[in-house]
Amino acid sequence: MADIELACHTAAWGDEGFINSLADIERAGFRGIETGTAMVEQFEDRVDVFNEILIQHQLQLVAISTTGAMWPGASLEEEVERSLNIVRFLKSANAKILTLAPPRPNPEQPLEDEADIIPVATAYGEIARRTLELNMLPCLHPEIGSLVSDAKSLDRFLEYSDPAAMKLCVDVAFLAMAEIPMVKFIKEHKKRLGSVHLRDIKPSPGKRKKGEARFQTVELGKGTLNLEEFVDTLLGVEFTGWATVELEQSGRSLVQQATASYAYAAHTLDLVL
Repeated sequence: MADIELACHTAAWGDEGFINSLADIERAGFRGIETGTAMVEQFEDRVDVFNEILIQHQLQLVAISTTGAMWPGASLEEEVERSLNIVRFLKSANAKILTLAPPRPNPEQPLEDEADIIPVATAYGEIARRTLELNMLPCLHPEIGSLVSDAKSLDRFLEYSDPAAMKLCVDVAFLAMAEIPMVKFIKEHKKRLGSVHLRDIKPSPGKRKKGEARFQTVELGKGTLNLEEFVDTLLGVEFTGWATVELEQSGRSLVQQATASYAYAAHTLDLVL
């Protein structure tokens, strides 16, 4: 058994399916959840109600994942304040991790120079510093299609933000899609690892239309990723903390996917007591 605790992301159920997600995730065996910012908007004035709902399902809020602002175009002051409001909610809900999605490119205002990323990266650096001041973990989650979509753009963004304050959420599927060597990446960034997203993927079937994803998320163990090597590498650098399982709608019900993924994590990855 590893010192890595398992959570499940509620995103696949959608914002309107949040309550149903809790029942399914509890039934599957998980003890933690990660969710999106809609729950902050819905419960920020009723955090006690939110906490009570989680207690009823024997679940713990682990993290909230943000949606990246469009850049250029977004108000950076508003982005900083929005993120800190989420951090305050996390703190009042006894959670620990702010999963920061990178800024998204603005198709009407493409970046013309490498320096164009500096203002938004600097704003993320402020978010990271102020989040740490509140004893919370700011974890940047690189994403395909964002302004932090490969190793080079990640290094540049960290340099311009605050490399001392910003932690990383390492998503095994992102590493594969970005063609970043997994073992090397984890070892190089071992001191920056704040959280983990555990996701399995496989190539999307058939011919894809323009803009469609090349990969689809599947339940753990049903894709093409070497999740055992991923977990072994994390343990090798002595990572301890939360790993959030990500799912998406498919032919099987989400409760079936969550149950199968939890069982795979327990019996194959040995992540459960």
